[in-house]
Amino acid sequence: MKSALALTAIMSVLLVSVSGCSTDTYVSKENIDKFGDPNVEKFLIRECIVPERDIRIAVAEHFDFDKSELKQQDHAAIDQLIDSIKKLHGQIAIVGHTDYQGASDYNQKLSLRRAQAVQAYMQSRLDASRYDWELKHYGESKPIAEGTTLAANAENRRAYIVFEQTQTEEENPFCAPPEPKRKVFVAMTPHFGFDKSQVTDLDKTSLDEFADNLVGLNGRILIAGHTDYQGSISYNENLAKQRAQSVLQYLQTKLDPAQFVWEVKSFGELNPITQEQTLDANALNRRAVVIFKEGELPELPSPQ
Repeated sequence: MKSALALTAIMSVLLVSVSGCSTDTYVSKENIDKFGDPNVEKFLIRECIVPERDIRIAVAEHFDFDKSELKQQDHAAIDQLIDSIKKLHGQIAIVGHTDYQGASDYNQKLSLRRAQAVQAYMQSRLDASRYDWELKHYGESKPIAEGTTLAANAENRRAYIVFEQTQTEEENPFCAPPEPKRKVFVAMTPHFGFDKSQVTDLDKTSLDEFADNLVGLNGRILIAGHTDYQGSISYNENLAKQRAQSVLQYLQTKLDPAQFVWEVKSFGELNPITQEQTLDANALNRRAVVIFKEGELPELPSPQ
């Protein structure tokens, strides 16, 4: 199955129900239960994250060679995200990339123009003041497809959009907007077997590259697990949780767990890439999405 199709689809839309808000501390009960570490409960996250918040992701992946204009093919996915967040406050990070063609400095600027094109499109359809906007541009340095074939180059020309619900600084003066220079990385593991939660060798390669990007950094890592339609809702929720935990456990063998705040979310079958139930569609829906956002870790209270 073409990896571009898988990557395009997994970045459609993730939905989490909305709940109350938190000002200076948030670690979900889910995380405390999963990790069993009393220190987890003491982590403070400076951004004003909403527990059980909306997290939504889209991708623009039809950029022409040496172009930054959004194509009509990408409007539908971005419009769907826009429609879902119009009444929310939050952070929108837009991450631009290019293929290998061209000089490194030129590609950095081209990836920025792609991120800016996505931002301009979104801001023409949203009240921009409701969101903290981040633009990241990595040029050719973070490819998702190795090689210089026409197909690989097309896959590497892309921009990710990540929305995360928060309070605004106006709503709560203790809520600071994100640091403009922080790094944001997105990865995915789309090769889970049917009814399996083990990370495959193919996905380990992707996760190894993701972990390499995080060396020397601190921040938050969110891992969201998904399944296909086969099986009961409760069974699939548990299976999706196991997939996300498998990714977490693998990443923690590659990274110092203490350098990050970890969060696992299980979506089960409720946010499919496609509602078809063919073998290919089911394979596409078995995945986990990993999002890293750079940020300083507050000091933990000293033991009494």
